[in-house]
Amino acid sequence: GFEKYGAVQVTPRNYYRLMQTGQDVMLFPGGAAEALTGNKSYPLFWPEKVDFVRTAARFNATILPLSAVGMVDSVNVLAEPKDFFDLPLIGERIRKQNANVSAARYDQKNEDEVIGFPIAFPKSPARNYFVFGKPIDTATIDPNDKEACARVYKQAREEQRRGLDDILRVREHDPFQSAAKRIAYEQVWGKSAPTFPVELLNEH
Repeated sequence: GFEKYGAVQVTPRNYYRLMQTGQDVMLFPGGAAEALTGNKSYPLFWPEKVDFVRTAARFNATILPLSAVGMVDSVNVLAEPKDFFDLPLIGERIRKQNANVSAARYDQKNEDEVIGFPIAFPKSPARNYFVFGKPIDTATIDPNDKEACARVYKQAREEQRRGLDDILRVREHDPFQSAAKRIAYEQVWGKSAPTFPVELLNEH
C-alpha cells in the first residue's frame, strides 16, 4: 500500500540502512495516527522510545524538525478511523480488515495501530504552512548515552510542537488565509499571495 509512495516500515534495520547509505530520511514519529487525525489542534503522538535519536547519533546526522499545518483544516471530519470500530454492524468487519494491514512500526501489532482515513467532507482549501525548526546536531551525542539521547528526543519533540503552536498562533495575521482572497490575488497578479511576516514566528 504505502510502499508505492516511497514509505518503508519503521524498523531499526530499515532506518539504520537508510542512514548507513547516506540518505535523507523523513521520519513520522507519530505514525499514521498523527498523519490521519482530524484534530485541528494538530496533536503529537510520539512514542516513549528514543531509538531514532540513537541511530541518528551513530551517523552524526542532523535532526531537522518540520511542522506543517493546513491539511486538516481543508476538511470537515465526521469520524476518526478509531471511531469506526464502534459503528453498529460494520465495526467488527472494519476491525478485522485493519488487523490485516501491516503496522507501520515493527514492534506494534496490526490490530493495535489504526490505519485508515477519517470520514470527511472537503471544504474550501486551507492554506498550508510549513516551518522548519532549529536543527539539532547529533555529532557530539554518544549513541550509547541513553540520557543524552532522551534529551535530544525531547528537544526535537518540543521544537516540532513549538512550530505547530507558532503557526496556529500567527496564521491569523495572514491577509490571504481565506482561499477566496488568495485565489483572487493569485489570478490577478500571477504569483503566490504573500503571508504573515516571518518575524511573527519568533514573537512570544
